[in-house]
Amino acid sequence: MNGNRKIWANLALLLTAAIWGSGFVFQKFATDELSTSFIVAARFTVAGIVIAIAVAKKWKHMSKRCFIGGFWAGVTLAVGTAFQTVAMSLGTSPGKSAFLTACYCVMVPFMYWGVKKEKPKKNHVLSAFLCVFGIGLISLTGGGGLTLGDIATLVCGVIFAANIIVISLYSQGNDPMLFTAVQICTAAVCGWVCVLFAGGMPETVSMGAMGNILYLAVFSTCVSLTLQTFGLKYTNATVGTVLLSLESVFGVLFSILLYGEKVTARMGIGFAVVFVAVLLSQMDFSSKKEEETQKISG
Repeated sequence: MNGNRKIWANLALLLTAAIWGSGFVFQKFATDELSTSFIVAARFTVAGIVIAIAVAKKWKHMSKRCFIGGFWAGVTLAVGTAFQTVAMSLGTSPGKSAFLTACYCVMVPFMYWGVKKEKPKKNHVLSAFLCVFGIGLISLTGGGGLTLGDIATLVCGVIFAANIIVISLYSQGNDPMLFTAVQICTAAVCGWVCVLFAGGMPETVSMGAMGNILYLAVFSTCVSLTLQTFGLKYTNATVGTVLLSLESVFGVLFSILLYGEKVTARMGIGFAVVFVAVLLSQMDFSSKKEEETQKISG
């Protein structure tokens, strides 16, 4: 029974990665018609309503720490998503966005160093160098520099890394679904504030554009969140991390299939290097050595 549950958990995480990867394409399609602020606002409003209803009985248990942490997590989520969306409107393809965004995994240990004074491990340093090399292969094609879209995507990665730090600091001791509900609802409010001040409200929204928003809200946010929660609960953390990191790979695959993105050999190598860097940044070699030492001493 436990073995079957683990298999289903791994499949749930694999499906989560696939949904997240496909989301880059639908996000790109949405930018063809809608403003960045409206995409952020509409996406997280729909997702926020669904999740708020799902945790309706838990709102009365809201703590001050949960609200504050969820608020800042929501702000960073909204800003990061906005930069990612702007980058796509500037021409960054879904595949490139998937891998450049994935660099946030490499940034987290260094940002956490500044907050908790926990020095990054050797694999984090190596993964950072690999990541920079991979970014160069992906973006510095034809002898040119980084495009504005590429820079905006990397900024998005930095902000998403900050989002992870906020979640790690405040989510402990709080109900994860309630914390997530506050985060997503806050992101929706931030989106509508930007719509109000930036004038991003569209006069009309086509069925196609609305479909893109609904996919991002329902599948890329609500469904994937549920699958991720189930998967990580019943599988090994390392296996779960590897499966979720396939998001960037699925991003390229769906971009090729649905968006018609052309991937050069150089970009393909860059994607592979960044993927290895992301995997390396998630490995905890020191803990393995400690476990082996404890077994020997025991």
